[in-house]
Amino acid sequence: MKYFFIMLLFATLISFPFCQLSFGSRQVLMEKLDFEIDPRQTADSIAKAFGELTIDVSPEKLYTLYNRFCLTHYGAEIDPLVYGTFGDQLIEKKSSNWEYISEKSASIAWKTNLPAKSYIQYGLTTSYGRQTDVSERFFYVHLHYLKNLEANSLYHYKCISVDERGNKMESEDRTFQNVNFPNAIHISGDLGEPPYLLDLPNSVYVVTEDIIADHTAFEIKANNITLDLGGHTIVHGNQLINDLDHELLQKSGVGIRRKGSSKQSGIRIFNGTLKQGVAENNTKYYAAKKMVHPDEARKKILKKNMNQGLSNIEFSFCGNVEIAGVTAEYRWNQTWGMRFENAYGKYNIHHNICLDKGTQMFSRHGAGGARSIGFIGFAQRDINSEDNEFDIHHNLIKRTRQNGLNVAQRIYENEIYVDSWVVNSFAISPYGQRAQVYGNQIFLTGYYACGILWATRDLNVHHNFIHMESISTMIKRPYKGRRLIEDWGEQDVLAGLRLTNYDKGGQQRENLSYSNNVIFGRCRGDVEMRGTEFFSDYSIRNLVCQGNIIKIIAEDTLVRKAACVDTQGAYNDRSKHLPIYYKNCSLISNRCNVRFGDEYGQGSNHQFINCKIIKVGNHPDYHTFEFDGHSSVFNHVFLDCDFMGGASYDDVYWTNTQSLSNYRINWTLNLESSPGAKIWIIDNKGQKTFSGVVKKEGRISVPLTQSIIRPVEWTPDGKEIEVNRKLKFQEETFNPYVIELEKDGKKKTRTINMNEETTLEIKL
Repeated sequence: MKYFFIMLLFATLISFPFCQLSFGSRQVLMEKLDFEIDPRQTADSIAKAFGELTIDVSPEKLYTLYNRFCLTHYGAEIDPLVYGTFGDQLIEKKSSNWEYISEKSASIAWKTNLPAKSYIQYGLTTSYGRQTDVSERFFYVHLHYLKNLEANSLYHYKCISVDERGNKMESEDRTFQNVNFPNAIHISGDLGEPPYLLDLPNSVYVVTEDIIADHTAFEIKANNITLDLGGHTIVHGNQLINDLDHELLQKSGVGIRRKGSSKQSGIRIFNGTLKQGVAENNTKYYAAKKMVHPDEARKKILKKNMNQGLSNIEFSFCGNVEIAGVTAEYRWNQTWGMRFENAYGKYNIHHNICLDKGTQMFSRHGAGGARSIGFIGFAQRDINSEDNEFDIHHNLIKRTRQNGLNVAQRIYENEIYVDSWVVNSFAISPYGQRAQVYGNQIFLTGYYACGILWATRDLNVHHNFIHMESISTMIKRPYKGRRLIEDWGEQDVLAGLRLTNYDKGGQQRENLSYSNNVIFGRCRGDVEMRGTEFFSDYSIRNLVCQGNIIKIIAEDTLVRKAACVDTQGAYNDRSKHLPIYYKNCSLISNRCNVRFGDEYGQGSNHQFINCKIIKVGNHPDYHTFEFDGHSSVFNHVFLDCDFMGGASYDDVYWTNTQSLSNYRINWTLNLESSPGAKIWIIDNKGQKTFSGVVKKEGRISVPLTQSIIRPVEWTPDGKEIEVNRKLKFQEETFNPYVIELEKDGKKKTRTINMNEETTLEIKL
């Protein structure tokens, strides 16, 4: 692992920038493209056009532009970090392979180590003869449907992936035999018209044709139901529901639903597409500085329903659920792809695709919003029950305007694209306790997007890759946004890893580990970018950020607020903030490595241990450290850190702070001496900074301070005033140190300057 990160660090230093669906005569979903995109557009012009979209943009124009943005701003060719993280040869991750075989269709999924376009060749012989559509852009997670197969036949197929450099990877020839479900109930042949009630326990239902449902398509009414979509497309909510009520089947527009407060168990859904129709129930709200709608009574009714009654899948009080090989496409305001309320037991949600083509929302809070896959509505004691096992893995979220994956115990090997249209759009929001989040690829852009959030306790976030690309969605003079704007927080923000304690703090968070993640971001214009933003507080205990590589690049000279680490904190007594630890991290930037606070939060006691602080490029506004957020923050420590490429321990800019702000440069003294020897260490002021006894191994390690860096406005009387001299600092030094040793009447004294980690042998 150590070798891997050395090679990855080398790789990142060698290169850097300066900085249709129709059925008969019936039209479903207005997908005719009434616009053109100039293929000669540059990456910058694509980013500008995408940022300037407004909430009235059509779903197809939105997604077409978004694909163009992704093709020009994400991918393995963007930065050496990608190849350094995943390798430079395209391979298939066979542990991620999955297939589902039906009567006349199949779903095949796999994952590659690098982004690739993919397709499947298949047929009755090794000559194949048929091919699935090529994916619209380069993905890590791949899912394809093989349709209109002959029954009871042996099929051959091979999976083909092509990376950005044109390298093609073909799997070996693989085979499957069509299944024959005995006693299967076929839809629509056996059940007539939607909505279809699946009410026979222990049954398999197989869809045999594409279906259009004016309102809800399927309702599950019994235990142990398997719904095989047969590779078909199910359009739901294709007619206006004037008196929408998510509690009633006939007044809702869900793709597949299960309602009721009695528990139901054993639901399995596979192999097909769910797609919202042309109904406009949930798209008439719009947002400005305040939520506005001409019919306030109607608004209250729909706000009560929030995001229910219209999603692709909605379950309540269900247990032991598996959903795989399902594509969920949605665009209405307050809808999810898959919404699980009051869930229990085991959930295995895997190898699915979610695509959000929407923009508008009237609320982002609580049960509202627009989310791809997630759980909601637990009591805290239920969500953390050891009887529950919620897994979300190997899913592809092609786009979400708000949240991606919301609450599960294990969230792993997913690929998530967040195009934020509201404040606090999260790619992954973990389970409250004992959550595992690993192996995910996350891509962030838009108004206010965050990668991976926090939990209450015992969280392990590791080996994730987060790529951030800023766009400008704000309009200056007057200052407002093109996307959903609230009465506060009007700015474009992207953040990789985040923990927040709100108001005055005090919410308990304990044992949170963020390790071996790679975070890369490119920031442009007046956008704020934070590699990590962790709050310190008196109630946040044992948060460790370890072995992470964080690289944040400013693409122009307009960038003011971008850094690898933003040391945020709660608005309480900062002298009582417990430590936040950053261990063995590489912090790489051409703009700023560490920002001590901002307008959102100011934290104290953030400790950096054995970190590499690396400057790249020649950005004219570069500083190793910046202090912001106005309030004083202090007790920050850098222990045994390497300052490289022009970064320096005393390169600090006091952007907006007060005079009690400071940080400390510490180095470890490794003293080798006689076991049991008494030791005293005295600084240059005659203060005894350490006393102890050499351990039985004959070694003791002590951190000693080289210096404390403060604004020049600081005075020993502790008076707090505004810092005005932005580039000036005062340095209080503690060298040289005097070391005194004594054992069995023998004494030795040594004087030493601590300007680096030092090993010293003094024998008695």
